[in-house]
Amino acid sequence: AGLLPLILKLNSSNSLHSKDLTSDQAITSSVKDALRLGCLAVGFTIYPGSAKCFDMMEEAREIVAEAKSYGLAVVLWSYPRGEGISKEGETAVDIIAYAAHIAALLGANIIKVKLPTKYLERERIETENIESLSKRIEYVKRS
Repeated sequence: AGLLPLILKLNSSNSLHSKDLTSDQAITSSVKDALRLGCLAVGFTIYPGSAKCFDMMEEAREIVAEAKSYGLAVVLWSYPRGEGISKEGETAVDIIAYAAHIAALLGANIIKVKLPTKYLERERIETENIESLSKRIEYVKRS
């Protein structure tokens, strides 16, 4: 414990279940487990836009508060999906920026999102501001 910088992922899905689990994950571990293992951080995945997004955000908020009360960092994987988002929109720069924004609001120390494409799902952004990947990443960071 403490010799390796470990992050314990607290939720997970699996491909063996017939239910569509692309919009939800089961909580498989706890902050207390992370402390017992000597972890430096905990991780949690949320799916903004999914049918379970508000439940996942509330779960994440509780985990963030508990983890930070023990001095642990928090990594949030924020992957947009759901019936209101097209498949191409799941990596659209405007949607990815919003997913990062949600993770920041929840208190994440580290935010993991997919690399944003030039596609725009909802917002209208000056295209010269998102032409290169580095500009798209900067746009996401500013969000």
